[in-house]
Order: sequence, then C-alpha cells, then structure tokens
Amino acid sequence: MMGRHWPPSRILSGGLTLGLLLFLIALYLSIHVPWLGISTEPGSRGVRITDVASQGPLSGHVHPGDEVLSLRTDLGEIQLKPGDAIAEPDDAPTFDQYNRFFQRQETIWQALNQNSLALEIAPPSMGESASDTEFKSRWITVRPADSIPSTALPTILWYQLLCGLAILWLGVAAWAYAQSERGPLFYALAGLGMAVGVVASAIYTSRELALAPDLFLTLSRINQLGAMIFAGAGTALLWYYPTRLGRFRFEVVMAAAVALILICNWTQWVQSLDVVARYTLILWASLDVVFAIMQWRNTRVEPVARARLKWFVYAWFAGVIGYLSAVIVPQILGESSLLNQEIAWGLFVLSYLGIALGIVRFRLFDLDRWILLGWFWFACGIFVVLVDALLILWLDVTSAASLMITLAVAGWVYFPLRQAFLRYFKLKPRFRHKPQLLPQMVQGAFDASQSLEQQWHQAMLEAFQPLQRDLQQGAIDQARVINHGLGLAIPLFDDSHHLRLSYAQQGHRLFDPSDIEFVDQSHMLFSYAKDYRRSFKTGVMTERARVARDLHDDVGARLLSVIYRADDATVAQLARDCLKELRGVIQGLQKQTASLEQSFQRWQGELGERCDLFGLQLTMRLGRAAARQILTPRTERNLERIFREFLTNTLKHANARQVSIAMDYQDDFLTVECRDDGQGIRSIDLERAMGIGLYGIRERCEELDGQLAWFCPITGGTGLALRIPLHKEFQP
Repeated sequence: MMGRHWPPSRILSGGLTLGLLLFLIALYLSIHVPWLGISTEPGSRGVRITDVASQGPLSGHVHPGDEVLSLRTDLGEIQLKPGDAIAEPDDAPTFDQYNRFFQRQETIWQALNQNSLALEIAPPSMGESASDTEFKSRWITVRPADSIPSTALPTILWYQLLCGLAILWLGVAAWAYAQSERGPLFYALAGLGMAVGVVASAIYTSRELALAPDLFLTLSRINQLGAMIFAGAGTALLWYYPTRLGRFRFEVVMAAAVALILICNWTQWVQSLDVVARYTLILWASLDVVFAIMQWRNTRVEPVARARLKWFVYAWFAGVIGYLSAVIVPQILGESSLLNQEIAWGLFVLSYLGIALGIVRFRLFDLDRWILLGWFWFACGIFVVLVDALLILWLDVTSAASLMITLAVAGWVYFPLRQAFLRYFKLKPRFRHKPQLLPQMVQGAFDASQSLEQQWHQAMLEAFQPLQRDLQQGAIDQARVINHGLGLAIPLFDDSHHLRLSYAQQGHRLFDPSDIEFVDQSHMLFSYAKDYRRSFKTGVMTERARVARDLHDDVGARLLSVIYRADDATVAQLARDCLKELRGVIQGLQKQTASLEQSFQRWQGELGERCDLFGLQLTMRLGRAAARQILTPRTERNLERIFREFLTNTLKHANARQVSIAMDYQDDFLTVECRDDGQGIRSIDLERAMGIGLYGIRERCEELDGQLAWFCPITGGTGLALRIPLHKEFQP
C-alpha cells in the first residue's frame, strides 16, 4: 500500500502539464537551431538529402538525392562522412566511435553558425569514384536561417512527440485512479521514463546536420536515462503485479541497478556500448520473462488474476520484445536495425494501448470501465490544448486570436461532434443498471406478500445476477468485496447468516466498491421497511385485541343473556352455537401465531365429532414438514372455515361414507387435499351447483393468495385441492 493520495483530477492535471512542458521544450530546442531547409540521411560518400523545404535557404539549389560532401567556412573545410547523419549516436558499437561522432558534431555545429557557409553538392547520378566526384560536384554558398519555422519541422519529430506524450498520459491516467497499489505506480513511472527518452530522441534524431554538442550529449544521456527507467520500472511492475512475488522491496535493487548502469555509461568505464546500453536492456527483458513465469505460477489457482496477467503479459511483451527484436538484437549481431529507433517507439504506444484495453476488459490494476469517463474528459482537455497550440504554430496567429478560434471550433464543431459520437457509440447495457431496480426494490420491500428476507434475497439476485449464491454462517454489518472482486458478502436480516454472491452479471464483471455502496444503501432501505412492517404488525395486533375485547364484552354478554332468558330451547341452543363461534373468533384475534400441528389436532376433533353424528368415516393426515409450520390467525381461521364448508357440502349432497383430508408442506406452500367417496359432481355442473358455501371456499382461498381446484377422483366422489403460501406477514 502507498502513503499519501491525491485527487485523480490533480494527478491528471499534473500529467497534462508535464506532457505539455516536455512538448514545448522539445519545440523550442528543435526550432532555435540554424536552418538550411533539408532533411538528411547517411549517403554513399557524404550526407544524402532526403527532402527540401520549399521556403528553406537551399530551396531551388539542391534536390532530394543530392549528397552534401563538404562544408567550407572561414575556419576551413570539413569533409562530411555518412556517419555524420546517423540519427542515434548510441548505435555506435564502442565509446571511441561514440566520442568521435560528437567531436565531428562540434566541428559541423561551428561551421553552421558562421556567417558564410559553402556546401559541396554532388548529384545523385554521380559514380562512386573520387574522380567523378571531383568532376561533377558543385559548391553552393548559403546563409543558414537563425531558426526553423514551426510548419517546417519534420514529420518524424511530431510522430515521436506524439508517441512519447501518449505513453506518458496513458501511464498517468492509470495511476491516477489506483494510487494505493505499487503496480500502477511503476506502470506510470515506466511511461514517464519512456516519454522523457522519446522526447529527447525526437529532438536530436530530427536534426539537419548537427546540434550544439553539449545539448546533443545531454539529450543522448537523457534518452539513456529514460530507457533505463522504463526497463527498471517495467521489471519492478512485474514483481508487484498482479501478485507480489516477495516481501522484498525490489524497487531498491532497481534504483541501484539503474544508477550503476548509467554511471558506467556516462563515465565510460566499459569501452563497449553493447555492454552498457544493449546487453543491459536484454538483461532487464530477461528478468521480465522470469518474473512473468513466476507470476504465472502464482496465479494458477486464481482465474481472475491469471486472466489479467495473460492480457498484461501479451500487451507488455508485444512492445518490449518487438523493440528488442527490431532494434537492439540486430545491432548486437552487427547488422542494421530492422526498424529505425524513431519509428520503433510506436511499438510501446501499442503496448500501452493494449494495457488500456485490458483495463476496460479485465480490470487491470483493479480499474473498471468507469475509468473510461475520466480518460475521455482527460483526452478532451488534451484535444482543446493541442488545437490551441497547433493554431499558434501552424497558422502563425496570435495567442488571443488562437484562443478565440479554439473556443469557436470547440463550441460549434468539437462539442456537437463529441455528443453525436457518444450517442452513436453508446453501448447498450447487457444488464440492467442497479439504479433502475430501485422502484422495484422499494415496492418489494413494502410488499407483505413475501417475507422481508425473501424480498431482500430476490432484490440482490436481480441486481447482481450472480452465477452462484451461498448462505454463509456468521452475521455481518456491512457488505464487502471478497476474493479480489470474485465475490460479494451481503448482510441479511437475521443474526446468524450472511449471503455470498459469486461472479457478478453471470461472470461478465467483478464486484467493485460501487456495489458495496449500493448494497449498504439498499440494506438501509429494507431496514426502514422492516421497521414499518413491525410497526404495522403491532398496530394490527393492538386493533385485534381491541376488537376481541369489544366482542367479548358486548356481543358475548348479550349472547349469554339470550341463553339464560330464552324460553325456547332451540333459540337457546342457537345462541350457544353463536357464542361458541364467537369465542373461536375472539381466540383467533388474540393469538399472534398458531402451530399447524395444534390446529390440526383441534380440527380433527371438531370434524370427527360431526362425522360421527352422521356415520361418516374421517381420515386426516398431516405431513411431517407441515407439522412444523406456523400459521397466522387469518390463515388458521380461513382453513378452518374451508374444512367446515367442505364437510357440510359432503353431508348435504354427496351421500358419502368416507371423507379424507391430507395436508403437506413444500417450497413455502401448504398443500391441502379434501375428498369424499360420494356421488360426485361433473365439472360442467360445478358452476350451476355452486352455492354460497362453495363460493365462500373460493373467496377464502383467494384471500390467502392461494390456488383452488375441484376434481373428480377416478374412484368416484368429489375432491378439492388447495395450494396456499405460508409465512405471510400481517396485512391490513
């Protein structure tokens, strides 16, 4: 873990400022040099001209393909060699050749700064012999311009600057959002080293004939410094990412090794440039391979880390191995590079772009797709600044006019095109966004048709659509991401368990801190719903107690009066039956819950007495799972009325000899089956024969949100099947 953190916007602004500073320094140093208006490369006998600027001092005097053989000034004549136009002095195999190159650069630089300069030019059709050269060459006198117009700077300079700044800004953009980890830090440090080296290279590889020797040597050493920082930081990155390979702080060794290599290089302790400049890069790359293999072994049981490592290694080594194979290895073998160094910088840009794509696809450095929004606005800021800079450099307008044009272009062209681009390429979400689920979650939290725990489970499954869910022992207070984003632990509303979800959105993404915030806020919402349900239940019980008390004190007392004062025995018995029913209603109102097993025994006794009076055989069966269930007073009362009404219809119409009632419990539903062996009734005649009692059975079943079906058994008689959900909360 790292120490101090900064807001990402501050880091992005700092990275943008640093990049622009490097850009402006490169432009200043590239512009303020003597200018002849030509581009060069090593020729057959001298320096070959590859391009001639139309507004340059040599325009119309020389042509592409001509060779500059000599320079003549008041100080004397200098014969040019093909090696004078070598872009990269580090390509020399030894320091003797390296030093001679800079000695010749000093001589050529002095010549370019004289008031009078003559160039010996040989046409491209000349032969290889010295006599042909002496016969066909010509001298041209020219006065070099004091500086280069910005519009005349070579394309290779702009290309290298773009590569360097792209690498720098991609590295900074990743580290800005992951400051707590060392991996992104070394990724950004490697990008900084590469950017500094590439910018330095852009200045001296785009020169015409020479640069100031001290400046040239300094830029060469800055390029070497950047290369070593990139190599060392890249190796340290693989030490720490995706898993830390050891407790040892590898960056200490990295810094010491980089310092030792640079000291050996700059003091020229070793004569061979291959040893201090090329073999060292091969050594760093070899360490990269070793660390990548170690990381591969460490992640063999971690599929997410393995997927990240695979993508990262492919992207990283695409640039590193590609550059070494195209530039460094051929030089070690004494051959020409397959790619010019200034062109090969693009391989590292592709590498960094590949890692940026890996951040989007595999959450490299634990960054998710949301980073694209930050990168987008970062790129917008870069675009606006570059437009303003290019207007000043290429259109040669004043800074005030450039700012006005930039604002006009941004407001009338850029912003409308940007919005159209976003609308056109906006990805359709594969899964519903969590905020879209809030209305449904609120409705479910306050819906009493299911328990609060069931509603909470359903809401979390709908929000995250995991591949796996497990109920774990132990209660937790807050949600937390586990297994590096593979799982999410979610608190429940009991005191002994929590829910663990694995592989969010069917395995298409990892859990992240935003999921924790969503779960915690949703849990708070459901806690409010729980308090509401508790308050509602308390209110219902209070009102039931009041109604039961009123029925007992008022209606019950009056029925007792009727019983004691009635002259007719029939009236007295009817009053006793009413009082008995009333007491049952009052008991139901006073009870909060009822055991199904106890209720079953009471129903068995009551229904058995009625069947005995009419000579029917009653069989009642209660399943083991059903016996453990608890009924609400409303469920108990409605089931009792259904049993009574079914038995009443059997006694009146069925001419049956046997009645059976079976009850069982499965998947949160109570199943009830009542049947007799009477004469039965056809389904076509059911509606016609439906009386108040049968309608009452249907209404009571619907009141319990249950399902009802009448049927005729093969053996004869009439059957009734019920399926009623249990664990319902009290409802108004």
